[in-house]
Amino acid sequence: MHEGIGLGDWPGKSTHYCDAPEQNAAPGEPPGDQSARRARSMPMCALLSTCVAVATVNAVSIAPGAAVRAVNEALHHLFEPPTALRTSAQLEELANVRVPSAAGHEILAFAARPSSAPEGARLPVLMLLHEFFGLNAPIVEKAQALADNLGCIVIAPDTFRGVATSFIPRAIWLALATPQDRVNSDLDDVVRWAARQEYADTRRIAVMGFCYGGGKAIRYTTQARPNAATVIFYGSPVLDVAALKRLRAPVLAVYGVDDAQFPQRTVVKFREALAEAGIEHEVMSYNGAGHAFWKDMGQVQREEMPVIAAYRLMTNFLRGYFRGDESVASKRDFLEFLLGQEEA
Repeated sequence: MHEGIGLGDWPGKSTHYCDAPEQNAAPGEPPGDQSARRARSMPMCALLSTCVAVATVNAVSIAPGAAVRAVNEALHHLFEPPTALRTSAQLEELANVRVPSAAGHEILAFAARPSSAPEGARLPVLMLLHEFFGLNAPIVEKAQALADNLGCIVIAPDTFRGVATSFIPRAIWLALATPQDRVNSDLDDVVRWAARQEYADTRRIAVMGFCYGGGKAIRYTTQARPNAATVIFYGSPVLDVAALKRLRAPVLAVYGVDDAQFPQRTVVKFREALAEAGIEHEVMSYNGAGHAFWKDMGQVQREEMPVIAAYRLMTNFLRGYFRGDESVASKRDFLEFLLGQEEA
């Protein structure tokens, strides 16, 4: 296990577009080398197709849409491979808590508390869901940074139950073979565990996820935890208005305009569905950004665009939600209402 201790042991309405420069090259990579990197990756496409076929046969009740989403995510990561990923054997080095589940297994997780938390304070809880590579070092880094920034407890659970990978076909299989109801059950167990910790206030809870985790986050809140706020970073949206109407807390969604997995027509449909459902929301799309553009906290520290803009948007959203502030989206809605009255 990673050196650490459990919590109990411690002392809007519109889709917006923001401009940002193109940042498709890997660090230190000349722009001209990108096409060569893509060419080297193309032989994997045939393997991806085989993997999806195998996973679809072996996984239970996999919807065709889920398979398509998994392939889209994989194609992006072939071109933009992740950095600093951990293998399954190293998951226990990253995790600092084991959450008991109602089903009898243990859920590995990394739990972060602010470095300077007030003595005896009960803090709101943010659950941070990894992308389809599994719980890894960049997620752990983001969890601690968000805990310090927001003054909250951040829990990043391993939704793959002991598996992490950097091998794209296996990542596809994991995404396809991890049903939403199983994720919902594990996240419920995490919330119950957090509620027993003296420093956590689970009456104030938010769920945030990246890519695979973003899709799982919005489905968890619509299906099982409607009183939790939702933050989606380039994840599969819920377009069913009836499902969205179950929500009792706001939604923030962040996408890149150049994201081939979730093109702007899909993002617009998501915004329209949230509006029709009457859910307070903010949906932001950044020009010049593709899928999975926030890779690590180094981008935030260097104030790279659009990462720093998305980071500030997200932290302001969550900070306001945890404090119970009137949101920017609700203020904007009121101003739009006044303008409409004047025009009438």
